[in-house]
Amino acid sequence: IIFATLKLAITVPWQEITMDSIAKAAKIKSSVLMEIFSSKLAILDAFNRQLDEQITEEFSNIENVGSIREQLFEILMARFDALNRYKSALKLIYKETVPFDPLASAYGLNNLIHSMKIVLNIVGIPTCTPFGCIKTKVLSVIFVRAFITWLEDNSVDMTKTMAKLDSDLAKAESLG
Repeated sequence: IIFATLKLAITVPWQEITMDSIAKAAKIKSSVLMEIFSSKLAILDAFNRQLDEQITEEFSNIENVGSIREQLFEILMARFDALNRYKSALKLIYKETVPFDPLASAYGLNNLIHSMKIVLNIVGIPTCTPFGCIKTKVLSVIFVRAFITWLEDNSVDMTKTMAKLDSDLAKAESLG
């Protein structure tokens, strides 16, 4: 269902995609789809949760080697690597929702903050404290800035994305 939705987003404007069209693309009945997901945003939420699980599985058993900044860089770049397969769809969804759909933007922001809490917890930074909340928000801003760069970065090795992420992580690190 998730893959069918993202594939559909490449050819159909996000606002025109319906649950029925997703069901057809996923080759399931609409009633079955509605039992699993209540909306397109719920499907994107599930996609984000899958990505969070993948990153957690990949990094939670790894020894924390290097600085916090280096660890964050590695985890966030792994996230971009995982997103690369869906870049065309994500670029279109982002451009069609963020400036025009406050509900989708708020929903996405909530998912982003949850994901950044996971990333910070992986590197051993608690997020349930007031300072942890601030760090979560700072990392969320850093990720969004790198994400916007990534959307336009057509290099195979994501040079611009890596430079942006590294630069912003360095700025945050200098704040203490």
